[in-house]
Amino acid sequence: MKKTSSLIITIIFLVLCGIPGIISCLGGMFIAVFGLSADKAQLKLDTNLDQGPVILTGVGGICLGLILAAIPILIWLWATRHKSVEETKEPQ
Repeated sequence: MKKTSSLIITIIFLVLCGIPGIISCLGGMFIAVFGLSADKAQLKLDTNLDQGPVILTGVGGICLGLILAAIPILIWLWATRHKSVEETKEPQ
């Protein structure tokens, strides 16, 4: 794999997975903190939800965001490892 194609693939995955992953992680943190900080009676009046499902929704968003944010990092590591293996081969 050439250097430019690996860079293009990494940027594409960064835009398609990394940025939404970071946004999902931040949104999950916001929801989890809201669920932890809201009083149970107030949360029931505002959203008609119990505290547990709100916190679990936030934790789910954090986990999904971390998985999506890890994809471009793994693609970049795969591309640099693949490139270094090709450079170590001797021409025949």
